Order: sequence, then structure tokens, then C-alpha cells
Amino acid sequence: MQMAHVVCLVLAIFGTQSHGYEVYNIISPNNNGGNLQETVTVDNEKNFAIINIHAGSCSSTTVFDYKHGYIASRVLSRRACYILDMKHKAIPALDQLKRYIYERKALTNMYSDKYIWVKYSPLQSLITHVDWFLFGSPIKQLCSHVPLYKGDVVEKTHDIRAEACAKTGLLGILGISICAGTDA
Repeated sequence: MQMAHVVCLVLAIFGTQSHGYEVYNIISPNNNGGNLQETVTVDNEKNFAIINIHAGSCSSTTVFDYKHGYIASRVLSRRACYILDMKHKAIPALDQLKRYIYERKALTNMYSDKYIWVKYSPLQSLITHVDWFLFGSPIKQLCSHVPLYKGDVVEKTHDIRAEACAKTGLLGILGISICAGTDA
């Protein structure tokens, strides 16, 4: 009788994991001779993906919330969150994002030139009154205790200094550079 309960419990645990969450671990070499770890959690039922980049002071967490239509990135070194609308042609659908992750794991040397430049104005983009219902609970959990800035996807222009940008997203697949602009 106990064995039947254990088997049922194991089946229930694995069944929940396969239908709800998918977790991908990507380990790749960084420029300093060490390794960079990215962990991607996809919730198929709630329609979002969370990407954690573990890289010391350059660490970040990015939420792709397809249900609410927003992307939020929290950059550890800047102690701030940056949010942008997902209505841009460069943002892949969730199933396409999962395919990119699968290909990246299968082909360790895969590199994509898909890159999004996000510009924000430190003085004029600060969101002071946040409607968390609009952004959804994954973004609220990520950003509720740090300043939140609204960013806009732009074509890289001459007024953005790339060395002053924070890199988030899914490195090597869909990079996001968050840059302070000189104008709003």
C-alpha cells in the first residue's frame, strides 16, 4: 500500500513539472575565462518566462510576461527595474523563445544577432505610481522594492554609449541592452 502511494506521489510530481514549469540551465564561458550561468524558467500555464543571469555584479533577472504584455529587467548592480512594452517586432513569442533556448543548449556555439536596445531617461522615465495589476504578479515580485523606469525599444543611435548599458535578456539568443539616453 505504501509503495502505491509513493508511485502516485512521484507521478504527480513529475506530471506537474512537465505541464507547468520547464527549467533550462545554460552554462557558457565568459570573457574572463570563467563560466556564466543562465537559468530560464518557463511557466506554460501562466504564459511567462524568467531568465536569471548569474554573473557577479553583472547579474540580472528578466521577466517576459506574455499574458500582460511586458518585459521587466532588474539589474543587480543598478538596484533598479526597467520595464518595456512587448509590442515590438523584435520580441519573440514564448514558443519561439523556448525553441531558441533548446537550440542554444543543443548547439553550444550558437550565436544570434537578435538584440534589443532599450533607452530610458533617468529623470523623466521614473514610474512613481505603479499599477501592479497592469504589470502582473511576476513583475511585481521582481520590481516592487526598487525604482521602476519605463524604457522604449529604439534603433541604436549615436546618443547611446554602449559601454554605459546594462546587458540583460538571454545572452547569445536575445540580448537586451538598457541604456540611459541623453534625451527623453
